[in-house]
Amino acid sequence: MKTEKTYTDDHQVKLTTEIESELVEQFKRKAARQIARSTRIPGFRPGKAPYNMVQNYVGEARIFQEAIDLLVEDVYPKILDAEEIKPWGPGSLDNIKSEDPLVLEFTVPLDPEVELKGLDELNKKYELQAVTDAEVDEFVMSMRRNYANIVPINTPAVEGNLVYMTVEAVDKNAEPGKDPVIVKSSPQQTLIPTIEESRDSEWPYEGFAREFIGKKEGDTFSLEHQYPEDHESEDFAGKTVVFNINLQSVKALELPELDEEFLKNVGGFATAEDLYAGVREHLESKRKEEYDDAYYLGLVDQLRQASVIKYPPQMLKNEEEEVLHRIEHDLEHRNLDLDLYLKLRKLDRDQFNEEEVKPTAKNRIERSLIMDALTKQYDIKISNEELEQEVSAVVNDLITSGEFVEAQKSLGSKKFSESVSMQAANQAIENSIRRKLRELADPEEVIEIKTPEITENPAEEIAEEQTEKE
Repeated sequence: MKTEKTYTDDHQVKLTTEIESELVEQFKRKAARQIARSTRIPGFRPGKAPYNMVQNYVGEARIFQEAIDLLVEDVYPKILDAEEIKPWGPGSLDNIKSEDPLVLEFTVPLDPEVELKGLDELNKKYELQAVTDAEVDEFVMSMRRNYANIVPINTPAVEGNLVYMTVEAVDKNAEPGKDPVIVKSSPQQTLIPTIEESRDSEWPYEGFAREFIGKKEGDTFSLEHQYPEDHESEDFAGKTVVFNINLQSVKALELPELDEEFLKNVGGFATAEDLYAGVREHLESKRKEEYDDAYYLGLVDQLRQASVIKYPPQMLKNEEEEVLHRIEHDLEHRNLDLDLYLKLRKLDRDQFNEEEVKPTAKNRIERSLIMDALTKQYDIKISNEELEQEVSAVVNDLITSGEFVEAQKSLGSKKFSESVSMQAANQAIENSIRRKLRELADPEEVIEIKTPEITENPAEEIAEEQTEKE
């Protein structure tokens, strides 16, 4: 066989291969025998008709087509081996350029390649901010508010009150002939926060709720707000919006004391000190998780920008399908389907795929490839101890979420332990990669990196232990 290779810009290779006539003839004979076994030819038992009788009965074209299928299945892997090509996935037979001699044209997606660059430029201090006493107090206050009694009052609203209203949003500078109403009058409620509790995520804008301080039941008034051009809401972006408000009622919150009943309801704490300690631990864990995700993702993206990453379009297409599948799965849990979701967001499928699905898939692939490249470059491995810790964490998460028994039943013991092991191994590897990234970006802080290879899988044992407890 003679093969010519042409590499394309999208990380594929075009192969043009000429097949010897003797080999073609062999596969035509093989195809005829196969056809004879599956086709009833008058006067012959299955598989016993000679080549010329099969040819006369089904035609040369049928034999040739089946011969091509058999030949490609046989010679395609040999072509890849001979040309030392590492495919990412299945190739495609694009064209039969010639029948005599037989010349076949293939397109083969290539294995991804990453040339890591920018490692020496990684420089980012790891600066996790401590949780403050004020943040702990604020969280405990929110817990107390969740268990508070709501009491109507006739006095003007103050911080900590709940206000109930109807709100209409109108575009102050709407074009003539265009409906100025952005949000039709509808019931809303909000808690008036302290200045320290105010958040920029507040609807419809930060500081809105504090506008009700001093207002009382029955008041009607308007508020005006200018939104920036890049505001996340397309309905409000760049507009001067007037909010017409009818304040229907003001209510106070009677906060529960930190007594035995309250401590039991919010988590079975023995004392108020235990509650505050538990809240602090929760906030610290959440803050570290969020900070770590942003810190390490920033480092990976920095390497993405500097490195040379190549992968075939088929890989991106597969990842797009996976992203879309996950979105549909998440929507299903919210009792939505994709069509309704897109309708609510005023998007069509093509726009959604181009603006959201494809960028997400691209980010996932390239970040994963950078992580794989780091693993190879620094020969990152995980120890049995690390794997056991992650398996325990996965199992504990399943128990906490109430999904342990159901997952074990639906998957079966073997597949369940395999799934837990895979998830735990992936997390352990990611943790090791993160340690290496932190070592590169913040070398002043020495972090121990364990490198013993894994010799056994503890998932099944841990799962069995938990089942016995259940």
